[in-house]
Amino acid sequence: MAIKKQSFMKGVFVIMGSQILIKILGFVYRIIQTNIPQFSDVGNSYYGSGYTVYTFILAIATMGIPNTISKLVSEKMTIGDKRGAHKIFKTAFLVFVSIATCFALTLFFGSGFISTKILNNPGVKYTLMALSPAIIFVSMSAVLRGYFIGMENVSEYSKAQIIEQVINCVFSVIFVFMLVGHSPEIMAAGSTLATTVATSSAFFYLVRYYRKNRKEIWEDINGSKTFATESRKKIAKKLISYAIPISFGSVVSALAGLIDVVTVVNCLQKYKDYDLVMANAKYGILSGKVDILLAVPLSINVAFSVALVPFISSAIARHRKDEAIKKINYSLKISSLIALPCTLGLFVLATPIFKMLFPNAPEGAYLLQIECWLLFFSVVSQTITGALQGIGKLAVPGFALLAGTVIKYLLNVIFIPMFGEVVPAITSIIYSATAFFISSTVLFRALKEKMPVKDVVIKPLIASIIMGVTVFFSYKLLIMIHLGNALSTIGSIGVGVVVYAILVMLFRVLNKEEIQQLPYGNKICKLLKI
Repeated sequence: MAIKKQSFMKGVFVIMGSQILIKILGFVYRIIQTNIPQFSDVGNSYYGSGYTVYTFILAIATMGIPNTISKLVSEKMTIGDKRGAHKIFKTAFLVFVSIATCFALTLFFGSGFISTKILNNPGVKYTLMALSPAIIFVSMSAVLRGYFIGMENVSEYSKAQIIEQVINCVFSVIFVFMLVGHSPEIMAAGSTLATTVATSSAFFYLVRYYRKNRKEIWEDINGSKTFATESRKKIAKKLISYAIPISFGSVVSALAGLIDVVTVVNCLQKYKDYDLVMANAKYGILSGKVDILLAVPLSINVAFSVALVPFISSAIARHRKDEAIKKINYSLKISSLIALPCTLGLFVLATPIFKMLFPNAPEGAYLLQIECWLLFFSVVSQTITGALQGIGKLAVPGFALLAGTVIKYLLNVIFIPMFGEVVPAITSIIYSATAFFISSTVLFRALKEKMPVKDVVIKPLIASIIMGVTVFFSYKLLIMIHLGNALSTIGSIGVGVVVYAILVMLFRVLNKEEIQQLPYGNKICKLLKI
């Protein structure tokens, strides 16, 4: 085929590698911006507030698209209906781009109302206007990405994301420096304008790839011997019927972030003597520092959520439930192995990391020490969401997140005026934990299986705690020999990685077959003599 298939684990590691690179690039420009005195935490608040509103609208307009299309396309490919798969792609393009255009225009012309009447933060208006065109480009890219993923090829999906983030990183820094001397809200708008430039570039890259392979794609389609004739109207109805429950989870997740935007800044102004500037600064710490650090393990694990949907859909279509369960359990193990050491590492090294990354604005490490505990619930929930969508339980993740969102909203409104900025950090943990317990319960009841708690939770947790203690004393030792904060932090992280890897092998969290699926898995098995 023109669009080459990839194995499950190859697809996972392609996405995972791209996500690591993307987050490194994302770190670069957010760190540079935060350390510009005129931007700092206040600028991060305007940036974060506008971006959260954009994310919420994007979730409604586009977030369900890739998984919806990949699921339907993979089902067609499983039965050999390549013509039907391509017709789904073309119909989806018309439907979802039309919807996205309406939302983009609404955001642009409604930016003043949203910023003043809903957010009570007028400066966010410019950020919303700068972001609005990006919705259209993200929608068009999402359709192409969903098609490629459904064909079990994630390379182009990942390359487009890398291109998008490189351009976003470069232009964010350029635009912010060009606007130094202006107010933080104007600088934030300049930074988010780079998002529109970046998303358009990613779209044109995917179009170029599709056109390059169009001849081969059509030869393959015309050679398809199996196909079902479906009208565009029927396909459109099916797309929307799938997209609504799938995107529901994304919408609710974005709504949780929007709740923080609306409630945190407003409620903080009722706490002690905080004014609008101070409230924006505190929210800027949460959105511009804590969130970008927590985003790394979350983004890395996105690979399993993305790759699981077409794989499990295909396995279920072939009546291979045992194969699907095996892949789900393996993915949950890896997700836990990612989340738990990151949690302990961020908790132990929160202050040194803030001093290293934000030397001109190091405040707020204590908020990271609180909020980092949501990582396990959030990361594993991502994988569970992919599994639920793969077995057809499309609406469950959304309802699980909605339950957490309602609790989060109520707790924010009641307790932020009493206890300040620590409250949204704590309610974020409660939100994630609520969604995790509901989703995991439904998934394993549907599979008529039990979660392998020993391998998914207990063993990785014990290994992570031991690693955390080791990292703590390593940092203290390196500081004592006067290596400085940056080198001591990096050195202790290195020690933690080595110690954790050894503990995972000693505890035999992964069996031989699972290790072999990892990069250099066969060499690892030989080294461990298993």
